[in-house]
Amino acid sequence: MGLDPGLAAAVTLQRRRGTAGACSTDDAVFQLTLAHVLLDGGYDAVSTLADVMPAGDHGLGTLDRLDGELVIVDGVPWQVDSTGAANRVPLDARTPFVVLTTMEDPLRVRLRDMDRAEVAAEIERIVDSSLGDGVVAVRLEGDFSRVLVRSVPAQIPPYRPYAEVCATDEVRFEYHDFDGVFVGFRFPDLGTSEVIGGLHLHGLDDARTTGGHNHELTVRDAELSVSITRSIALALPDRSMIELLEMPAELRETQRVIVRRGAMTVAGLAAALGVDSAEAESRARWLADRGFCEELSNGVGGLGGEPRWRVTMRIRGERIPARAAELLADL
Repeated sequence: MGLDPGLAAAVTLQRRRGTAGACSTDDAVFQLTLAHVLLDGGYDAVSTLADVMPAGDHGLGTLDRLDGELVIVDGVPWQVDSTGAANRVPLDARTPFVVLTTMEDPLRVRLRDMDRAEVAAEIERIVDSSLGDGVVAVRLEGDFSRVLVRSVPAQIPPYRPYAEVCATDEVRFEYHDFDGVFVGFRFPDLGTSEVIGGLHLHGLDDARTTGGHNHELTVRDAELSVSITRSIALALPDRSMIELLEMPAELRETQRVIVRRGAMTVAGLAAALGVDSAEAESRARWLADRGFCEELSNGVGGLGGEPRWRVTMRIRGERIPARAAELLADL
């Protein structure tokens, strides 16, 4: 898959405000859609790259149906597919999830003879304790004696959750004498079970022929650039974020089932949830009334057949309001 659970979960949380330091704190991190939608199998795209790219020139994510690793370097989007090949992505390509920022006036240091753990430790050293709760944008560019990267193929509905896809479909590639660039983010350890803090990087070689999601690396000689932010901007379903976050557990589970399995009949939804048809339809209509679900009364694609329910994901961009930040902190 394109993103780790920790990456997706951590970026949905509002950073606490702190004192500015050597690294810029003015750069917002932009995220497309909420984490739980992606991690539960929401792999269908909800936006084009043309819509999201104005939010930054540095980032990572995935493409429609979880098709490979998305790497955004110097404002140019690239896909690393499941064969390990890098392909420049047109702006009309669609994505279900992306994280973007612009690194304004980053702090730069030169690194030699370091493994991935030592690079992560160097980032922690640069980001002192007063800034440690921020999201750190990271760029690591240079000569690597070894890298281990991965990608995954596009998924086919009904979609499985992230953990299952990663366990069965991940393809890894190992390269020696790798000249290239890795971009991504370091997320803080927030001390909750929903968030796995750490360093998440996607990369490309200098020739732009290969790359992927990074598992391991050994730096021979590279430049590390970092900048820090605590501002998160989210693009969300076209309804109140607070309403979504306050959704009762049984209704969120209903939404997750429809996300994972695609358009479903009432009978199919009832069987998946272990409830009767009346309860299943009631839950679907509750979601529909709030814009999270819609009924296809004439079947999928208007081709007839029994009515089906599917999740809707019309998006808009907005900042996290105070009440929503409180709810996110309690997830």
